[in-house]
Formats: sequence, structure tokens, C-alpha cells
Amino acid sequence: MKIAWFTPLSERSAIGRASTYIVRELAKVADVELWHFEKGPVHPVSVKTVFAPGADLGRLADFDLIVYNFGNHLPFHGEIFKVSRQHPGVIILHDYVMHHFFAALYLEVQQDPAAYTAEMEHWYGVSGRAAAERSLKGERVWESDEVVNFPLVERCTEGALGVVAHSEYLLDAVRRAFAGPVRKINLPYELPANPTAGGRASLNVPSEALLLVTIGHVNPNKRVHAVLEAMGPAMHYVVAGPADPAYQKRLDRIVAERGLGGRVQFLGRVSDEVLHTCLAAADICLNLRQPAIEGASASVIEEMLYGKPVVVTDIGFYRELPSDCVVKVDPADEAAGLRAAFARLAEAAEREAMGARALAYAAATFRADNYARDLLRFAWDVRNAQPLFALSDRIAGELRRMKVSSDMAIVDAAATTVGDLFCG
Repeated sequence: MKIAWFTPLSERSAIGRASTYIVRELAKVADVELWHFEKGPVHPVSVKTVFAPGADLGRLADFDLIVYNFGNHLPFHGEIFKVSRQHPGVIILHDYVMHHFFAALYLEVQQDPAAYTAEMEHWYGVSGRAAAERSLKGERVWESDEVVNFPLVERCTEGALGVVAHSEYLLDAVRRAFAGPVRKINLPYELPANPTAGGRASLNVPSEALLLVTIGHVNPNKRVHAVLEAMGPAMHYVVAGPADPAYQKRLDRIVAERGLGGRVQFLGRVSDEVLHTCLAAADICLNLRQPAIEGASASVIEEMLYGKPVVVTDIGFYRELPSDCVVKVDPADEAAGLRAAFARLAEAAEREAMGARALAYAAATFRADNYARDLLRFAWDVRNAQPLFALSDRIAGELRRMKVSSDMAIVDAAATTVGDLFCG
């Protein structure tokens, strides 16, 4: 099988990192080319790469399978999305909420607010149009928890031959908008072979302190403020990742009001060495989300692979993790849940036991070889569905030509006949 794999490859892209694992395994049984659009520093890759700008897209007709990785960041995925509209393939969705991607596409790149409003109305009716109009007046829906009601993930699946998601949470959303083949495949993650890390002392954390760690971009969705409010006196908290400026000011106020200045560190963007130091030294990792906008979480998988107990919000992908491998906090009672989690994990034996279970589960579940195997099986399902797609498209075209409306009996009759031919 000949596969074209479209992905961001920037060193800053976690999706690009995961892609390198997957194509390495696919290349053991298939002919794989990785297509990307980045000029800057990129992840090392073990397969042939194609720098997509200026490449002959007509070559894509020679591939048995084209795979497009979609995430909610326009600079990394905009060109990939554009190619996918011209050359249909299998879509791998990494995020549930794609609203930020399309808001940037319509409002910043195309500068077409009418197109953004029309898109919102098309998928969500009157409420979608109203949310779009509020956004254009400055009440940006994508900066609020309300965004989960308008994810725009439906737009990504249009024209796809099949869709892969990394959680049942995201797969349910896909099924509501996409009638073709779908599959859940667990996101793979791997730790560096020989990570360089300093000791706890390099973080200026006392040896006797209970060290809490949060990694990744710092914004209200990550609930760092809730952790600050729930911290006990024997705890030290390290937050590693770039922060939204307005949110950072809010966090600084909480630290000052609670007198936590000597026990909380905001490190900002850090090197891989510092990141590994944080995770290796952590007693407890915090990986909270509210609302759940991702399809899965590479960071929580990474923390589990470090053998750490992780406190998560009982929502989205995190809800699907085994309850004996992570501590789940009810989002409706977050403060009490965090205090209970900290009390439970204050015991070293409990932390060690949970961390061991987390490591065993993550190492067995989030594997690149499993991903490659399941994706190739799904590719055959996609191929087998193509005759049905082609016939359905042809019938739909004929019905449109005949000016048939969706409420006419002939539509149900045609759908029943197609279903009998291929499914009955």
C-alpha cells in the first residue's frame, strides 16, 4: 500500500511528534511519504518527506491512501485542510473544538465575516448565527466555555472518505455529522530514549515538599487557578508552559492573595530538559480541563508514562481513562474534588501504586505499532465503502437534477434501496 501522510512537522507540534512514531511503524509494511509545509526546525523522520509547497499534488492520485491530520491551530493545519478539499482522504481529528481554526480562517485570513456567520448558521441554526454575531461584536465565543456548543468539527469531515478519532468522546461528535466509516484509535506517545533531566534541587523545590506539576499552554481551560485555590501548606506547585497574559495576571493575583509566592513557580516556555526535570521530579501531575476541547491528550499520556499519579477532570477523553490509573475530579464540584485528591495522594504508597498502574496501562495502550495496525485495517474498511459513496453521490445528484426536496417520499425510498443493496 502506498500512503501519503499530511501532518505539521514543526518541532513545536505534538501532532507532528506523534506522526513520526506512526509513519515509522507504517513504513515497516507500506510505502509511506510524509508531506509537510514547514520550513523551520522540524522533527526528525525515518521516512521519505515531501515539502508540500510547490510539490506536484497531481501525484496524490497515485497513492492508495491519503491521510490528513487536523488540529485546532490554523498556522499548522491551514494548508493541509486546503489540500484535503481537493484530494479526499482519511481525516485524523486531534481536537473536538475546531472553532479557533475556522474563526482564524474566515476572519483573519479571508477577512470574510459573512462566511463565518453563514458557517455557524449552517451547522447550528439560529443559535449559531446569534453566537457568530456576538463574536463579531467582540464577545468572542471561542474565548468562552460556550465554544463547546459550536465546535465546527463538522466542517472538517465534509468530503472525507473516513474519519479517525482518538477517543469515544470525539467519535460520538463525528458520528453525528459524518455518515461514512469512522474508527477510534488510541493516540500513541513515546518518551525520549535518554531524556536529560536535572534534579529537584534545580527547580528550587525543597526535598520534603509535595511537588505538584502542570505542563502545557496555560489558559483558563487548564484550571491552574483552581489548583492554586486548593493547595495545602506542604505543597509546592510548578507550572511549565507559556501563559495567556490576561490569565497570568489572574494567577499572580491569587498567588499574592493566598501568600503562595514562595511555593509557586511559573516557568513559562521551557526546554525539553527542564520539562523532563519537572515530570521526573513531580509527586502529582495536574491535567485538568473544563471544558473538554481536545480529542485526546498527549500530555496526560506522557505523565502516565513517567509513572506519575495524575489528577484529571472527569470529562471528555479523561473520563475514558481507567479510574484506578488516574484520580478523577467532578467538574461540578472541582474545589472539593481537588482537596480530596490531594488528601488521597498525600500518602507516598498510594502515589507509587497509582503511578505504577498508570505506567503499565499507558505503555500497553498508547503504542505506535498498535496505531499503524489499526489504521491499515481501517483503510480497507474505507476502500470497501467507496462503491456505496459513489452510488449515493450519483443518486443525490440525480435527485437534485429532478428538483426533489428532502421531505419527498422518493428520498426515503432511494435510501432504503441503497441500504438493502449494500447492507442487507
